[in-house]
Amino acid sequence: MGDQPPYGQPPMQSQSAGAKWGATSMGMESHIAAGLSYLTPIAGLIFFLMEKTNKFVRFHAMQSIILGVGYVVWFFLVFIVQIAISGATTVATNGASTGFGLGCIVGCIGWLGGLAFFAGWLWGIISAFMGRYQKLPVIGDLAEKWAGGPAQPAF
Repeated sequence: MGDQPPYGQPPMQSQSAGAKWGATSMGMESHIAAGLSYLTPIAGLIFFLMEKTNKFVRFHAMQSIILGVGYVVWFFLVFIVQIAISGATTVATNGASTGFGLGCIVGCIGWLGGLAFFAGWLWGIISAFMGRYQKLPVIGDLAEKWAGGPAQPAF
């Protein structure tokens, strides 16, 4: 009975999660477009370039792009350090294995960094699909700036 309007009143209209952010220039609901932009950094780039008016979609698309590029940079940085340590260890020990060492520590740090990127991606995609303007730590302000400023609800 709590979700029924009072007797004699018209039925209540429910709004979608992204309705408050207004229409998109692509003809999609804003929360769907924003959520889909997190599928890959390429999808984020496509949504960012195609969406001209909706800052909510542009913000989430830019946040997705920055997150994806950051992950790729992180992956290659850890990979290069891992290769350098592996090569240096092999030369220093004449090919003998040193067991648990600096390479394992770098691998663990790389894994934890990857887990942090995954958590940020998951937080972003859930927020976008739910229609929330949620800035991720570190990259949220940059994404907002590059998307053209903060998004304002349409109503």
